[in-house]
Amino acid sequence: MCARCHSVGRTGASPNRQAPPFRSFSETKLYDSDFLERLQEGYSSIHPSMPTFRFNREDAIAALNYMKSIQEPPKPGRK
Repeated sequence: MCARCHSVGRTGASPNRQAPPFRSFSETKLYDSDFLERLQEGYSSIHPSMPTFRFNREDAIAALNYMKSIQEPPKPGRK
């Protein structure tokens, strides 16, 4: 679902140049305390071509753990 626009691996460009690679999400999304809950309740974006999607708890945890596993190291000067 996500790979049609986002790069979902440790390398490579996103097919849609406006869609950030998943490996760059740690600073803004993954450590947000309610991200897991939003994946389960129905994650949507203000971007008009991004669909709303829902995960069951098990799949939301798996998706979040995968996204955390591919993150780029923090940029210097940021925690």
